[in-house]
Amino acid sequence: MTRFSGDVAQDTTTIERALGEQIAAINARDAARLAASYREDAVVRDPQYAEPLRGRAAVEKDAEGYFRGFPDMRADVTCSVISGTTLAVEMTMEGTHTGPLALPTGEEVPPTNRSLRFRMAFFDTVDEDGRIIDERRYYDIADQLRQLGLDE
Repeated sequence: MTRFSGDVAQDTTTIERALGEQIAAINARDAARLAASYREDAVVRDPQYAEPLRGRAAVEKDAEGYFRGFPDMRADVTCSVISGTTLAVEMTMEGTHTGPLALPTGEEVPPTNRSLRFRMAFFDTVDEDGRIIDERRYYDIADQLRQLGLDE
């Protein structure tokens, strides 16, 4: 597919295919497959971490912890825009907290058995193969804590 950014037509097929693979990996709860979407030297800025995640292994560890806490986690893309090497995505995530959830502090939250549904957005810079170089994630942590009954 060709989309237009300003006056320049750009082939976005590689990036669209990479996004499809990312979402398929999330919906399969496959952390290794998801991490393969990132370069070895990727940097990910996530609001739950004081410092960025650095490298594919850190991304995989983060995803493993989340999938363990929410073994039925699903993602649904509601909007995506590609401009040059930038991918912007808005999506809805939902799942049930039925497994232990690792916090950035190393502590674990036992299952609450509550459902979680939230919107998030991320902005990626990708390389020529569609692998993520840099990612900036945006979502409401306070809303997640409220939904899980952890805000007290």
